[in-house]
Amino acid sequence: MIRLWNRRGGALLLAVLSTGVLVSSAIFSRQQAEERRLDAAVLGQLMAVSTAAAAGNLTVEEQNELWNQASQQVGAQVRRLRIPIVITDTLGNPSSSAHLPDDFPLGPTGDPDDQALREFVAELDALRPPFEAPGLQVHFGDPEFTSRLRLIPWLQAASLLVILGSGGWLLFLSFRSERERIWSAMARESAHQMGTPLSSLVGWLEVLETRPRPRGSEVGQPDLIDEMAADVTRLQKVSHRFELIGHKPTLEPMSVRATALQLRQYFEARLPTLSRTGKIEIAVEMDTESPEVLGNATLLEWAFENLIKNAIDALAPDGGRIVISYLGPNGKRSVFRVLDTGPGIPPALRDKIFNIGVTTKKHGWGVGLSLVRRIIEDMHDGSIRLEDTGRGASFRIELPRHRPGTRGT
Repeated sequence: MIRLWNRRGGALLLAVLSTGVLVSSAIFSRQQAEERRLDAAVLGQLMAVSTAAAAGNLTVEEQNELWNQASQQVGAQVRRLRIPIVITDTLGNPSSSAHLPDDFPLGPTGDPDDQALREFVAELDALRPPFEAPGLQVHFGDPEFTSRLRLIPWLQAASLLVILGSGGWLLFLSFRSERERIWSAMARESAHQMGTPLSSLVGWLEVLETRPRPRGSEVGQPDLIDEMAADVTRLQKVSHRFELIGHKPTLEPMSVRATALQLRQYFEARLPTLSRTGKIEIAVEMDTESPEVLGNATLLEWAFENLIKNAIDALAPDGGRIVISYLGPNGKRSVFRVLDTGPGIPPALRDKIFNIGVTTKKHGWGVGLSLVRRIIEDMHDGSIRLEDTGRGASFRIELPRHRPGTRGT
């Protein structure tokens, strides 16, 4: 469910970002063209004012009057563009100004500070030379929207990077989803194919139950029919697991401790005595009061069984210890660990050990840990990760805690 939401959310994010970049580019391009047109009109009128001032020797009062007339002619365009303008005489003494920054310092009389105006004029002249006329200079800066336009390429570049990243991630999720769909289909088909011979075996066992049972040749030899029945029961359980892997299971309160104890009992009866150090030890370090989790008992047993089997394979033939422990709560989850004292995971495989086809075994298929991750993360909304403990393999597992009064899903 989480990965499905990630795919849908990523696709929606990609569509929104792409649309946003296209729409914003169109809007800002149109705005830039319009602002440039108005900018050209304003600068043309300013040039006309400068030309008129250059036609004769005007006093400062006449120059100010001419500037006021130009301001009225420019009108709405100047107010819209908010072009900062300062008029000075040829010695650099400011006579009037317009559209200064909002935080421009003021003098004692409430007018713009004279020294600050001189410094601002130097900043404007660094951008472009002023219009000059006999007795005056017109210093002007960039329209207010120019600062916003400078951000557009950076915003577009950042958006494109996000789009490319999102596209790559969605492509990766698509490949993974395809592999998982194939896996689910194979699992359901395997369960279907196992159904017929299992039904036949159950029927043959019922026939054998009606006949006298053969006696073992030695004292203590297990009853053959009981052992056959136990194996058939386990095959039925495996078939049921494959049936569940293809869809979201029902989650109910269950005890991970009870599952771990059952698995320990199952494996201890089948562990060989190794030539060097003896048997492999399986320890369950959980109190009887360890909290229940919301899970599917069949699938979680499968997940923990795979982790234990991998640990047994890693410990053979030298032997060692496998520890299944409860670490405590973490928010709304309970944290467990499956640890072994084996050689551990090679560094080159640590980041991709949960991928399908990745295995440390010579003849392994590389589906066990991928299956474990699918059960824990996709089907239980939990998490599993490989911890760095320095030796052996340590898997940290988080599962949703069961809170009394809540119902499973």
